[in-house]
Amino acid sequence: MTQPQGSSGRLLADRYRLESVLGSGGMGTVWKAEDEMLGRTVAVKELRMHGGVDEDERHRLIVRTLREAKATARIRHTAAVTVFDVVEEDDRPWIVMELVDGRSLAEVVKEDGPVTPVRAAEIGLELLGVLGAAHAQGILHRDVKPSNVLIGEDGRVVLTDFGIASVEGDTSVTSTGMLVGAPSYISPERARGQKPGPPADLWSLGGTLYAALEGKPPYDRGSALATLTAVMTEELPPPAGAGPLLPVIQGLLEKDPAKRLDASQTRSMLKRVVAEATARAESTTQAELVTQAQAEPAAEQTAKVAKVAKQRPRVPGLSTVRVGAAVAASEQSADPVDPGAQETSWSRSPTLAAAGRWPRRRWLLAVLALVVAVLLVFGVVWLAQGDGGTAHRAGAGGGASVAASGAGAPPASGSAAASASVSPSAPASASAAGAPPASPAASAGAASAGASGSPAASGSPAPSGPPAGYRTYQDPSGFTVSLPGWLAEDSSSKAGSRVFTGHGLRLQLDWISPPGPSALGAWKDEEPAVRGASANYQLVRMEAITYRQWTNAADWEWTFGSGVTKRSLNRGFVAGSHGYALYWTANDSDWNTPELSQARQTAFDSFQPAP
Repeated sequence: MTQPQGSSGRLLADRYRLESVLGSGGMGTVWKAEDEMLGRTVAVKELRMHGGVDEDERHRLIVRTLREAKATARIRHTAAVTVFDVVEEDDRPWIVMELVDGRSLAEVVKEDGPVTPVRAAEIGLELLGVLGAAHAQGILHRDVKPSNVLIGEDGRVVLTDFGIASVEGDTSVTSTGMLVGAPSYISPERARGQKPGPPADLWSLGGTLYAALEGKPPYDRGSALATLTAVMTEELPPPAGAGPLLPVIQGLLEKDPAKRLDASQTRSMLKRVVAEATARAESTTQAELVTQAQAEPAAEQTAKVAKVAKQRPRVPGLSTVRVGAAVAASEQSADPVDPGAQETSWSRSPTLAAAGRWPRRRWLLAVLALVVAVLLVFGVVWLAQGDGGTAHRAGAGGGASVAASGAGAPPASGSAAASASVSPSAPASASAAGAPPASPAASAGAASAGASGSPAASGSPAPSGPPAGYRTYQDPSGFTVSLPGWLAEDSSSKAGSRVFTGHGLRLQLDWISPPGPSALGAWKDEEPAVRGASANYQLVRMEAITYRQWTNAADWEWTFGSGVTKRSLNRGFVAGSHGYALYWTANDSDWNTPELSQARQTAFDSFQPAP
């Protein structure tokens, strides 16, 4: 006889109101529910036992469910779900857990495609941390696979389903001779029937990272028997998309557990991948514009857009990232961590909307900050591609002079031009795409405005003075630009970069010398990294333009964001011996307002590089 099942509206333990089904599997169903006592949304896992289940099997399933709750509750790590309660109704347990909206890694890869090596490294660090915390408690997960890895809306990585975990000191709850887990992710020693240890979970971690990078598991032959045979006997198919993660993948998928990478080695290698990508992004932003091969007439000199940092998808992470964004996963250790900020996501959400509860908001902000950092890096980073020239840095942070509103732009003076980071390190909250010109389209020869309403790249000279309410900012490095009075310099400005914020708009202006060979080429090189680091990234346009007298120029415009959609526009160009990038970000809904549109167009029209 089938036991009574949960239904929408049912109240458990006079406290948890079931609302909707988030997912179901062989053992049960996960519900979204409301904790009416504390007024919070939770996930409730219901154990389902259908007709035909004998008493022994029923007992085994109940013990397994309780083991999952106990094992998960013992692990203190941000990548482990928090268990709030276990209640008994209908003679079976119901597990009450935190709810994290998001998708499984398997769904992310299926719907969005394989992740980047850096994002995979960040995810790997999170999983390595939670596995280390579990192993320290004598717990083996035994079923690490993409479908058991959740990527929250805020980029948080969570390892779920400790239902078949092996807990030191507990008796087995699986049938004699039964091999549990997904065949493609079962280690060779487990496939041979040997007693597994922590290295078995590390093998599964390697298989999970392989699948995240390639879109399929390393050993999948259709049937369980053929797959397990391949796991034990066949060579590892080389992962084409592994990049710098290749040694990690190969080391984790070593068939001999004694030769397999251990947790410490894996952590060091993954951190190195993330650190090198971060260093590349940051150094590129400030010092990577490649020398322009041939000089042009003074009025025609072009400065090539910065070659954006190859990757810095921490969001947050995933990205990254946390997800997508960019995550500070590289800082994760195996040490147990307070789970207060943890969240587990059983719900499948194709979008990375902003979370409603404070823990998710906090993570989201971290993720957005990471995306911003990545995006900023993209702005000017394309710079250093040739003879190793270093970025021209401004002296001290401040000291810029401001001409009275309405006055003509002062002659450019000084050495390096002020630089708003050309790399997308701009705040994830602001996403700058070009807005329609505040004035009629520029003269003939100007690049036409994009369909999105981005300012046309004018071929006409800069206007003689700023509009009313604007002032001319003169940077110590020598460049000048007209900005509205409400757009103030931000404390995040630094040598080689100036940041201005106000009224929901963010401008980051980066510069470097010498410049790189191609503005458009730089954006094309860096676009995949931004795509991987940004939640809900959508390319609006990427095109070469003629920006006033500068012909080596390109616009890159995109939208992104969880919950609130942002728009970004990064205009890179070469002017004389410098490469510049004007990187704008704002809410997409505000992008074309007269105020923000005029601010962008005026800056584009008035910018004068350092002499």
